[in-house]
Amino acid sequence: MDVPPDLELLLRIGLAAVVGAALGAEREHRGQPAGMRTHALVACGAAIFTLAGAYGFSDVQRGPNIDPMRVAAQIASGIGFIGGGVILKEGASVRGVTTAASLWAAAAVGLAVGAGLLIAAAGSVAIIIALLVGLRHVRDRLGPHLGAALRVVIVRYDRGHGTLGPVLDALRDAGAHVEDLSIDDHHVEGADVRDVRVLVRTGRVDALERAVADLGHLPEVRSAHMRTAPS
Repeated sequence: MDVPPDLELLLRIGLAAVVGAALGAEREHRGQPAGMRTHALVACGAAIFTLAGAYGFSDVQRGPNIDPMRVAAQIASGIGFIGGGVILKEGASVRGVTTAASLWAAAAVGLAVGAGLLIAAAGSVAIIIALLVGLRHVRDRLGPHLGAALRVVIVRYDRGHGTLGPVLDALRDAGAHVEDLSIDDHHVEGADVRDVRVLVRTGRVDALERAVADLGHLPEVRSAHMRTAPS
């Protein structure tokens, strides 16, 4: 089997990453945890798996019972268990999706190296690093245009009313994805008070504003407001 030039292999992998990022942009717009970087990494890894299985192992004589593509299939399915293990759900927030995608891509690069596609593997590493680092800045710059704006919601309330759960539920129902959460408990004027700061990404800022306003009407809530997240 004739192996395409290294440049063509890299172009295929890069195009897969671009297509994945484009699909992920729509998910960013919806405020979903799997966005541009995650989709781009998965598409990039899938391309590497395919090319390594199809054109790698040039020193192996293929036959009816010898198909290196089976190696790629086994690795691709096996790495899914590891990737699933790093995805964690913490309340309304889901963490580790991009890390799972990067593990998938790393497995694909390892397969490419083992299959003998060394230049393609090295170029893939550069593409993956560019996706992890570069798309973060692209996402932050394009966030307002994609509708995925970052906001910080700050709520102060009297403790002992089970308020945190309803606060997070209200933000989620307003279409916001919780990216970070911090809690500060202290004593104010003889009462136990809690300050909650929630970093959210949303494509529905108006709905989030209404939700925050509604939270301010809860009897135990002392204040609730929203501001733009610092860049």
